[in-house]
Amino acid sequence: MRRWIAAGLAVGAGSIFAIGLAVPAGAVVSTLYVGGANCSDGGAGTATQPYCTIVKAGTVATAGQTVLVASGSYSGTVVVAKSGTAAAPITFQPAPGASPAISAGPYGFSVSGKAYVVISGFSISGTTHNGIAISNSDHITITGNTVTLSGQPVSGQIAAGIVLSGTTNSTVTGNRADNNSDTGIYLKSGTTGTTVGYNEASGNANGYQRNANGINVISPGNTIIGNVLHDNEDSGLQFYTGGNDNLATLNVSYNNGDHGIDDLNVTGGRLIGNTIYHNCTSGINVEGTSGNYLVENNIAVDNAVYPAYHGISCSRRAGNIGIWDSAPASTTVDSNLVYLSKAGTMYVFGTAYASLAAMRSATGQEQYGLQADPQFVAPASGNLQLAGTSPAIDSADSGASGEQLTDALGNPRVDVAGVPNTGRGPRDYDDRGAYEYGGGGQPPPNQPPVARLAVNPATGTEPVTVIADASASTDPEGQPLTYRFDFGDGTVVGPQPGATAGHSYSQVGSYQVTLTVTDPGGLSATATGTVAVSAPTPPSSAKYVGQIATNYSTSRHTSGSITVWRAGGVTAGHLMVVTVNLTGTTAGAVTGTDSAGDRLTVASDVLDAAGHRLLVLAGVSGGLAPNQTITVSFPSAATYRITGDDVSGVTAVDAHAESSGTGSAFAAGPVSAAATGEFVFSTVGAYAASAPGWAAGWTALTGYAVGTDYLGRAYQLSKAAGTFTGAGSVNATSWLAAAVSFH
Repeated sequence: MRRWIAAGLAVGAGSIFAIGLAVPAGAVVSTLYVGGANCSDGGAGTATQPYCTIVKAGTVATAGQTVLVASGSYSGTVVVAKSGTAAAPITFQPAPGASPAISAGPYGFSVSGKAYVVISGFSISGTTHNGIAISNSDHITITGNTVTLSGQPVSGQIAAGIVLSGTTNSTVTGNRADNNSDTGIYLKSGTTGTTVGYNEASGNANGYQRNANGINVISPGNTIIGNVLHDNEDSGLQFYTGGNDNLATLNVSYNNGDHGIDDLNVTGGRLIGNTIYHNCTSGINVEGTSGNYLVENNIAVDNAVYPAYHGISCSRRAGNIGIWDSAPASTTVDSNLVYLSKAGTMYVFGTAYASLAAMRSATGQEQYGLQADPQFVAPASGNLQLAGTSPAIDSADSGASGEQLTDALGNPRVDVAGVPNTGRGPRDYDDRGAYEYGGGGQPPPNQPPVARLAVNPATGTEPVTVIADASASTDPEGQPLTYRFDFGDGTVVGPQPGATAGHSYSQVGSYQVTLTVTDPGGLSATATGTVAVSAPTPPSSAKYVGQIATNYSTSRHTSGSITVWRAGGVTAGHLMVVTVNLTGTTAGAVTGTDSAGDRLTVASDVLDAAGHRLLVLAGVSGGLAPNQTITVSFPSAATYRITGDDVSGVTAVDAHAESSGTGSAFAAGPVSAAATGEFVFSTVGAYAASAPGWAAGWTALTGYAVGTDYLGRAYQLSKAAGTFTGAGSVNATSWLAAAVSFH
C-alpha cells in the first residue's frame, strides 16, 4: 500500500518541490548551509562553516536565499524572520541526499506575516504545538514534509500537523500528516486562494473525543485536490462553518471514524470526482444550513454499513451520499456512482432511499447516476483504483464545474477501447471517482513529456529580473519531471525538480530562454520564450503598486467584495482599479464603495449576448487598512470574479475602449494616452478558455482562473503621448476585453 500512496503523492510534489534561482552579481549569497562539521551559529552559514541550527538560518535568511540542511536531528522552532519575493523566495530544504528531522520544539516551523517562503522536505515530529504553523501570510509553499505526533491526546494539549490561518494564495502539497493529536491539515479563518493537494493525512485523533479530521477547512475559496485521507478519528475531509465555496476534487477518503467528506453549515461548494469508501457514517454528507452544492462524478461505496474506525459502532446519519436538512432545495447531485455490499441506506436526499432509482424517481435528481459495484482493485489494502470492467469507466460528466483534466495520480483522461462512452460534456470518456483507468490493466508505453514555458516579464528595462515558469508542462503518465532552464546569456539553472527559476539580466539585448523537461525514462521535450531588455527611460509619474486582493463565487449573487490583504493596505491618494467579471448576468447599474466610504465609478463596461460581462471600476482611495473591504454591487450574476489593483500617480480616466469576440486573438482599443506618465490598463475575460497571453509591451499581472474561465490583466506606463491596444492571444469559446488609460 505504501508504494501505491507514494506514487500518488509524487505527482503533487514533483512540480513544485524546489525552486532554483540565479542571483545577480553583487547580491546576497544565494545559499546558506546548516549542519555538518565545523558548524557555528556565530559564523556566516557557508559551506565550509555552516550554521549549527535551522533556527539560526531562519533569523537571517532573506529574499532569494535557499537554506540547505544536512542530515541530523534538530530542535527548537524555526521562526522565519523575513519575506521573499515572487522572483526571489526564501527556501528551506534538505541538502542533496539529506534527511533532516526537527523535533522537541513548540513548533517545527513558524511563519507569521511573511510572503514567498518555501518549506520543503523536512521530517517534523513530537512538537508540543502545531508542527508547521503559518499565519497572516501569503504565497507560502509547504511541500514534501512529514509531520507526525504533534501535541498530546489530552484535553488542552492537542495540536494539528499543518495549520494555515489568515493566509492566502499558498500551497500545501505532497506532505504526510499522520498520528497528530488534532487535524492533519487545517485551513483556519482567513485562509483563501490556497491549494491543498496530493497529501496523505491518516491516523489523526484527539483520543478522548471524536473530533480530529484528515483535513479541516473553515475558510472560503480554496481547492482541496488529490489527497488520500484514511483512518482518521473524525471525517477524512471536513468543511465547517466558514468553509464556503471550496472545491474538493480527486480526493480519496476511506476508513474514517465519521464521514468521508463532511459539509456542515456552509453556504456552498463543489464536490467533484472523489472516491469515498468504508467510512463510519454518511460517505458524502451535506447537512445543517449547508446548501448551494454541486455533487458530481463521485464514487461512494459501503459507507455507514460497517464499523470503520477501530471497531467503533457507527450510529449517526447513514447513507453513501446524504443531502440533509435544508440542503436539498439548492443542491444538485448527478453522475455519481453508489454501491453497498450489504443492506443499508443507499441515498438520502431529504428522505432516505434504499436505492438510487427510488431517489431519482422521487426527486428528479441523479438522472445520470449509477448504482453498481465500481470494482476497486484492492479495497482492503486501500487501493481504490478501477478494474478494467468498472462501470465508472468512460461515464462521467466532464462538463461538471471543477472536473479535472487529470486524475489523482496525474494520469490524463483516457478513452478506453471497447468501452462505450456514456459520459457527457466536452469529453464523453472521463471516469467517475478519483482514478482514471488506463486500459487493459497494463501501463502504456512511456510517452515523452510536453514542455510549456511562460517567462514573465517578457520585456523590460535593464536590469530585468524574470521568472521562467514551466509548471504548465505535463507528462502523459503523470510522472515527476526535471527542469533545466537556459537563460540565453550563459546562465543555466538545473536540472532540478522545481518547475520555476529566476534570473536577472543586466545587459540590453534579446535573449532566448530554453526549457528542457525530462521524465524518469529519459524522454525530454523543449520549449522556448524570449526576453527583450531595453535601456532605461525616464520614470513615469504613474506607478503600479501591487494587487490589493481577489475573490470569486460560483453561486448566484448581487454583490461581491474583496478584503485588503496587502500588509501596507492602500495609501490615501492612490487609485483603486477594480476589475469585475460576471457570468449569467444582464445590463444594469454597477456601483462600488470601500470600507472608508470612497466610491468607485465604472470606467469601462462590456456585455455579450451570452450574459458575460466585464467591467473596470476606479476610484481614489482615502486610505484602506488590511482587512478592510471593497464591495461591488451588480445585477444578479451566476458567478463573479473580482480583483483589485493599487496605482499611484494617476487619479482619473483619460480614455477607454471595449470589444468582444471569439477565437484565438483578442484586442481592445486603441485608447489614447495624452502624455508621458499615464497608466494604461487592459483586461480580458475568457470563457471555456486557456490562459491568455499578452502582446509585447504589456506587463502581465497574475491571471485568475475559476474552472475553465480566465480573467487576465496587464498594464503599460506611457513613455510618450500615443495610443495603446490591449491585445493578446487566447484559445476561448468567447472573450470580452477592455482598455482604459488613466492620468
